[in-house]
Amino acid sequence: MIFNSRETNIKKDMNRSHFTEDRYVEKSMKKIAVLFTDIIGSTEFFQSHGNLAGRKMLRQHEDIVTDTIIQFGGTVVKNLGDSVMAYLPDPQEAVKVAIEIQKEFNRYNVNKDKKNQIHIRVGIHFGEGIIEDRDIFGDVVNVASKLTNLADGDQIFISREVFEQVENLSSLQFEPADTDRGGAPKGLTAYRVIWDNNIKFVPIKKTVMWLKPIWELGIVNFDKIWGKLIKKKRHFWGDKVEKEIILDDMSVILIILKPPFALDVAYTVTTFVREHLQTDESQNLSFLPVQIIIDSGAYLDTDKLAQEGLAVNWDRFNPGSICISPSAYELMKTEQHPSFIPSLSRYADQHQSFYEITINDNRQQNDSLLFLYQGAMLHGADRPCYYCGSRKHGALRCPSKELSELAGALNKLGYLSFDKINDLYLQYLGRNEQDQKVGTKLVKDSDPLGLLAHYGFYELKKVFQLRFFKNIWNAQSNDWSRISTTKAGEEGKGGFVWLAQDCIRVSNLSQAESLLQTCLEKYPRDYRVYCSLGFLNIERDNRIGAEYYFTKAVDHATTNPQRIFILLLLSRLFDLNNEERKAQEKIEEIKYIDSSCPEALYQDIIFKFRQRKESKALSSLVELILSNRDYYISALIDPDLAPFNRVIHPELRKLFADVRDQAQKMALDAESAFSRFKAFLGENDDEVKKIETLLLQLHELAETDSYFGYLDMMHHCKFILHTCRTVTNRRKSDLIEILDGMDSRVKRYSSFTSKYRHHFFIKQTDIQLQNIKSEINQMWALTKSNQSKAYNNVYIRCEDLSRELDTIEPKLKLLRVIKIIEEYSTTFLKDTFVIIAAILFIAAVIFPLAFYYLNMILPKFDISPITDMWFYQKSFIVAGCAGGLLLSVFKSFKGLFKL
Repeated sequence: MIFNSRETNIKKDMNRSHFTEDRYVEKSMKKIAVLFTDIIGSTEFFQSHGNLAGRKMLRQHEDIVTDTIIQFGGTVVKNLGDSVMAYLPDPQEAVKVAIEIQKEFNRYNVNKDKKNQIHIRVGIHFGEGIIEDRDIFGDVVNVASKLTNLADGDQIFISREVFEQVENLSSLQFEPADTDRGGAPKGLTAYRVIWDNNIKFVPIKKTVMWLKPIWELGIVNFDKIWGKLIKKKRHFWGDKVEKEIILDDMSVILIILKPPFALDVAYTVTTFVREHLQTDESQNLSFLPVQIIIDSGAYLDTDKLAQEGLAVNWDRFNPGSICISPSAYELMKTEQHPSFIPSLSRYADQHQSFYEITINDNRQQNDSLLFLYQGAMLHGADRPCYYCGSRKHGALRCPSKELSELAGALNKLGYLSFDKINDLYLQYLGRNEQDQKVGTKLVKDSDPLGLLAHYGFYELKKVFQLRFFKNIWNAQSNDWSRISTTKAGEEGKGGFVWLAQDCIRVSNLSQAESLLQTCLEKYPRDYRVYCSLGFLNIERDNRIGAEYYFTKAVDHATTNPQRIFILLLLSRLFDLNNEERKAQEKIEEIKYIDSSCPEALYQDIIFKFRQRKESKALSSLVELILSNRDYYISALIDPDLAPFNRVIHPELRKLFADVRDQAQKMALDAESAFSRFKAFLGENDDEVKKIETLLLQLHELAETDSYFGYLDMMHHCKFILHTCRTVTNRRKSDLIEILDGMDSRVKRYSSFTSKYRHHFFIKQTDIQLQNIKSEINQMWALTKSNQSKAYNNVYIRCEDLSRELDTIEPKLKLLRVIKIIEEYSTTFLKDTFVIIAAILFIAAVIFPLAFYYLNMILPKFDISPITDMWFYQKSFIVAGCAGGLLLSVFKSFKGLFKL
């Protein structure tokens, strides 16, 4: 019995399997026209031209055939070396595309040697085929292949089934073909197609519409709304479409009967979705969770669209947008729908641009918003997460606990345009939470920009998260702003309390509780123990316990930043418990401790908005943004402010416009100042190159079209203007010093030349100095003008004149040496002559008289008279001449130092 029962079950399973397979094959069966092309003489071409030329010939064949088939809405299945297999849903279009292919090869072969020409044959059959995994199967494929083999070069053979569909085409002729050759199956009837090369076949244009619901945004009850729309589809598009297909994700592809019908369908669908979403006031949606694209082309079958999709990047289209391609717009612009306004959209990708169709009664409302997804980020069924506010998870599963450090994501988002921020968050919200976690790991290195939306969302509430606790952990500073913006160090970390908070981070709550109970006994006055116990109760969703331990933590905090942090945690706790008065009291306590604490000011602004004090809240928000620009991005994307975005976003737009206008004006001033600066110093100056680098950064920042980019532009412009001004003034001062120095040199050189006694030797140099003096006077006049080019010319000419003076200086030095030698020689000779003359006079006149009288006196003293007077005269002359020479040398050197 057991065996028989088992055998019966096996048979049932086999029958069920066969039934399922048959149903699958039956669903895949379609009436299609299969087309084959085949190159005549491809083997001989490879033999005569070589492999490279042969491969190039095959590629040329593939390109011509593929492009033409796609143009007529066909599908290329595969390339079989020297043959291409394709199919089309309409046999008439298949014949047309075959003729256009042959005409393309005729044009290709013009003016080519016969040996370089490409000739093909084409076979077409129409019948039932199996379309499966981008391939086709069945007898229709085999017959089309046989027909191709029957044809000769430049011929098209069709089967009787195709002939019956196309015989009424007046522009074509047909003649029966010989089927007795080529191994054709018995009973096959073939016709050769004859055409006029002057006839041009144009592909049939169909209008296609794609309605794509965006499930990933998590809009509550949207699945029911869309399901209701599908059930009532006859009301929306029943008599307006030729074909339809509903995909697995409930996207709808429609081939529209008449182009203007597409706008009717788009209007009724969007109106239906909007009205049903507006009945739920909790949604607070600024967009519709559906994308609609209207295109026109050779769309002959919805199956091909279902398999291949539209050649567009869906991520580039905002939810709620109705986008129409230029080709579709041309078909329907004469019959515009009264409720739509076409405007050239920003949507453009590698394929084409699109027009955006906007509903009249909703245009002004949407245009006021800069960011569309504030409310969408909080959709979900759970209570708001303490750490981030998301309703898709609780604190226990919050992804913020997996983020190790503060990434500065809000600052980076500030350098993106509004469109880019919207695109990032559309892609981010399009993933489910698990995909977001996986995506974080996958794109961390390869696409850091893709992480910004993820990090940015969790950074909005960073001050309430475990990772921020690390910044406060052991900080002794009393400066909250310094602690809150500085990456936490490793000092003082470790021990049981640190291990306990790490256990909380990885959701090992029992281990954390055990450690904290031990720490509570050991460190009863440590605020970190109570704070960690507060986080532990948050994880367990015990908010009363969390309030108790956070309150105890405040009592044991030793620094103001510690108190501020815990009071913020308490305020958050009361806020999520709908105890707004208590939450605001904690914020007031923080403001009493530190009146400039930005986190407290921001929370206070949120409370004021909720209390309908919009004017005061808005002015406080603007003031906060002007003092801390990161809050511009917070105000833009924070879901807590979503209910007030109609008030806040216009003010953000005004701030952006003001900053942009100022930045653009300052950029023009900076570029103008730089032009003068560059003309003043020349393009090769180092200071000019530095500012050129800054100007490049200026243009890059302008291209971001972002709030932070324009703020940085203003900063860069101020720096550029300051640098140009200070460097110019310094260079002018340097130039004046240079001119003063050269003027002094010229005066000194001229003074020398004017006193030089041999003017013949120095005449040319004197003229040169006079010319230089004249040019210096001219340059002094130029420096008094404000023309940058004049200053640059002065700089250049100063260098030339300086070099010219450098060439004069050696000449003057040489002349000075000659003058010194001349002066020295003259003085020496003159003094020597005088001294020798005096010595000779003394020796010749004074000595004889002196000896005469001396010889008269000496005998009176019993001293013998001097008889050899010449000896004494000679000795005196020699000694006197030697001494005279020394005296002349000394006197000449003494005079040398006076020159």
